[in-house]
Amino acid sequence: MKESIFKKNEKKSFAFVEDQNTQNNVNELDEFVNSGRGQTKKVLNPKGRPKLELDELKQEQIVIYLTKEQKDEITKKAKQSSLSVSKYVMLKVFGIN
Repeated sequence: MKESIFKKNEKKSFAFVEDQNTQNNVNELDEFVNSGRGQTKKVLNPKGRPKLELDELKQEQIVIYLTKEQKDEITKKAKQSSLSVSKYVMLKVFGIN
């Protein structure tokens, strides 16, 4: 039995409740759940992330004391070069990429 949701205007025919029965068949519920389930995404690289080289695994941290202006200048130049501050400093100091 179809019933209009809009009680004020019974002529609106685009919003209907198909079944007001609260008891649902288990097969209907399973079908509903399965139809709403999304497609599983294919794994492009089953091996995961590529392994790092030995020199990349053992990185050390160096602390540099700068004034606020010096830090801002290095940050600005690194951003203009589209590099991180760390990569920019390594490039300028050692010429290492």
